[in-house]
Amino acid sequence: GPSCAILPCAFCTLRHREAKRESMKIQKIQNCREKKCQKRYLTVFFFTYVLMSLFLFKDCYRYNMVVPSRLVALRGPNTQRSFCLWHLQAAHGFQLELHMEWLLPECNDRLVVYNSLTPSDNHLITSVYGCSRHEHVVRVLSSGEWMTVIWKQGLYNYRDPFSLSAQAWAQQGCDFDIELKEVSGVQGALTTPFFPSYYPSNTNCTWRFSVGLGLALDFEGYELSRASYNQVCTQGQWIIQNRRLCGTRGLQAYCERLLLLSTTTTVIMTSEVSLTGPGLQIRYSAFNMTDPCPGRFLCSVNGLCVPVCDGIKDCPNGLDERNCVCVAQFICPEDSQCVDYYKVCDQHPDCPEATDEMNCTEGVQCTDMTYVCADGTCLKKPNPMCDSVTDCPDGSDEKQCDCGLRQFSSRIIGGKDASEGEWPWQASLQVRGTHICGGALISSQWVVSAAHCFYDDRLYSPTMWTVYLGKLFLNRSSPTEEVVRVQHIHLHQYYDDESQDYDLALLKLDRSASALLAEHARPACLPPPTHQLEPGLLCWVTGWGALREGGGASNVLQKVDVRLVSEEDCVRSYGHLISPRMLCAGYRNGKKDSCQGDSGGPLVCQEASGRWFLAGVVSWGRGCGRPDNYGVYTRITRLTDWIKAIIS
Repeated sequence: GPSCAILPCAFCTLRHREAKRESMKIQKIQNCREKKCQKRYLTVFFFTYVLMSLFLFKDCYRYNMVVPSRLVALRGPNTQRSFCLWHLQAAHGFQLELHMEWLLPECNDRLVVYNSLTPSDNHLITSVYGCSRHEHVVRVLSSGEWMTVIWKQGLYNYRDPFSLSAQAWAQQGCDFDIELKEVSGVQGALTTPFFPSYYPSNTNCTWRFSVGLGLALDFEGYELSRASYNQVCTQGQWIIQNRRLCGTRGLQAYCERLLLLSTTTTVIMTSEVSLTGPGLQIRYSAFNMTDPCPGRFLCSVNGLCVPVCDGIKDCPNGLDERNCVCVAQFICPEDSQCVDYYKVCDQHPDCPEATDEMNCTEGVQCTDMTYVCADGTCLKKPNPMCDSVTDCPDGSDEKQCDCGLRQFSSRIIGGKDASEGEWPWQASLQVRGTHICGGALISSQWVVSAAHCFYDDRLYSPTMWTVYLGKLFLNRSSPTEEVVRVQHIHLHQYYDDESQDYDLALLKLDRSASALLAEHARPACLPPPTHQLEPGLLCWVTGWGALREGGGASNVLQKVDVRLVSEEDCVRSYGHLISPRMLCAGYRNGKKDSCQGDSGGPLVCQEASGRWFLAGVVSWGRGCGRPDNYGVYTRITRLTDWIKAIIS
C-alpha cells in the first residue's frame, strides 16, 4: 500500500506481521466500558507503540502534545536520515491542524499524514510530494485527537526543505439552516469545516435550504457528476434531491442548479473515505426557474449562464452559438438585418429606419454586449469607455482614463525596430539580468503577463524577478527607464499548463501607487468585458522575442502589425485547442507573428479616440509565422473581472 512504499522494510514487515494482534488490541479498547480498563489498555498500547517508533526511527522520532489555541512549531527532520516520524496529540474532543510549508522551490521529498496513532492505509489523510508550488502552504486536519506525520527524503539531501507547525481546535459542526430571499444573485457562501484548510476526513455536512425559487450552488475548481453503482467518491460524496453525486477537483467553474418542487431541500456532503482534499467554498443563490439566465444562455453541461450569440463558444458543446441569426451583431428590428457592432452609433445609419443610431446616449436593456456604467445604466453605444465623450449619466465611462496614450507619434516576425517611447506599456520581465518574458503595464503598480512564464517551480518566487519599464534595448540601460522589483505574483486559479487555458498572471510591483512612472512608461487601457474587438481589426504586438523560428532573441524591442481573426478561422486552424479565453491574430499566409521570448507581451488595439487598449497577451502557437497557424493570445476581455478582483 501507499504507506508501505515510504516506510523502511523492517517496519512494513513488522506491521503486516502484527496487524491482527494490533487490530485485536484496538477492538478490545473500543469494547472496554470501564474508564480504568480503557485507560490501562490505552497506556500500554501507547507506550508500546512509542518505544517501537523510537527503535525504528532512532534519532528522527518526534512527539508533541498540542494544546488548544496555540500554534506549536515542530522540530524539523534530521536530514541525515531518510525517514522521520512525528506523533501529535491533542486533548480529548479537539482536532489537530497541521501546517506544512515548503521552504524550497524544488525538491523530491514526501510528507504523508495519517488520522491515527498508527500509519495504516485506511487512516491516510493526504500525501504531499515535492515542494509543491501550487500548494506552497498546506493545512490538513485530523478528525480526532491523534495525527501521525511521516517524512521520506527525496533523491537529494536538502537542508530544511519544509517547516511544520500544529494547532488544536475544538471540533467544528457542519449542520446549518439557510433561508434565501426571493431575489436573484449570490446571497451567501458555505464552507467545509476549517476552510480554507483541508476538510477533515469523515466530514459530514448537512445544509437545509428554504427558498421559494430555484437554488444554484456555485463552485470554483470543483464539479459534481452522477456517481455510478458502487463508485467510491474519493473527493467528496454529495446527496442532492435523492441523487448521489461525486465531487471532482478541476480547473473550471461549475454550477449545480436545483429545480425545486417544494420550498425546502437538503444538501449533504460527506468524506467517508479517509483521503481528504482542499477546503470547499460554495456560493448559493436563488434563480427564477422559468428564466434561469435572463438575457443569457444556460449551459446544461456545467450549469453556468454564458453570453449567447457573441461569436465565442462558451459552452463545451457550443450550443450557446448555435442557431444564431446575427452572431455578435446588432439586429435591425425593422427587417432583422445584421449590423456589425462597431457600426452602431457611428452617426451613419445602417438599418432602414436608422434604429442602429437611436438611443445612443440613453440607457437601454442590459445584455452581454452593452457597456455597464457604475450606476447600473447600460449603453447601446459600443466601446464608450475613455473615448472623450461622456455617455454614462454618472460620467463613469470617462473616469480612470489615464491610460493608452503615448508621447510618440507614429504610425517580432516580419516586424520592425520600435522607437523609444513608442510602446510605453511594454515591460521586460527578467531573471538575473536575462529577459524571460514580456508584460503589459496596466497601472502604476500592476503588470499583466502570461501564467506559463511562472509555471516552473524555480520561477514562481517574486524575489527572482525584476521588471524593466520604458526599456528599448536589452543590452544597455537608459535614463528614461525604470527598474522595479516584484512584490507578488498571482496566477489565474484555473490556469492549465497542458491546454494553456486561462494563461494569465498579474504581477504587483514593489512601488508606491502615487509614485511617478518613468518618462517612457505609461499603462495601456484595460478593456471592460463588453469591449468589442471585431475580426480584421489591425492591432500591434511587441516584444524582444526571436526574429525567426528557432532564431535568437532581438536586442531591440520589435513591433509587428497583426489582424484579429474570427473564432471560426481560429478554430479551423487549431480545432478543439481554442477556448473562449483565447483569440487569434495574424495572417493566413503567416510571416507576421509573435515568437519565442515574446510570451506575456501585449497585443494592443487603438480605438478611434487614439487610446490603446490591451486586447491580448502572447500565449502560444505552432511555430512562428507559419501559414495557416495564427498566433494565439489570452483574451483579456474574458478575464477583466478577475484582474479587477485581484487589484481591488
